[in-house]
Amino acid sequence: MSHFLTVILALFILLSSSKSVISQVLKDAKVPCNQVVNKLSPCLSYLDGQYASPSKPCCKGAKYVWGHYGKSKAKRQGVCACLVSLLPLLGGGNGSLVSALPQCCGLKFKLPPISQNFNCTM
Repeated sequence: MSHFLTVILALFILLSSSKSVISQVLKDAKVPCNQVVNKLSPCLSYLDGQYASPSKPCCKGAKYVWGHYGKSKAKRQGVCACLVSLLPLLGGGNGSLVSALPQCCGLKFKLPPISQNFNCTM
């Protein structure tokens, strides 16, 4: 649980910076990163490599995020920016695990491997 609180605190600090490119993408996309984090928090143990596959609550959260924010390009970019902002909190994260999440959860879309330097606006 303390890992989740660390993620939330760091996310708050990141989003409070008006100079951040990520915060601008999130603002433009009208994607509440705190809600994305909340829905995807069950995925943290999968995304940081503790488990070989995502849990049912993780997939439920991924399906919620896709259903609410996956339909427009701007919102998909906002979710991407949110995920990129979280990678440093996962020790850099494993981009291949992020990109595998949709298929592991039965969603019919593909993500490229997302890294800390990934450009979500493309």
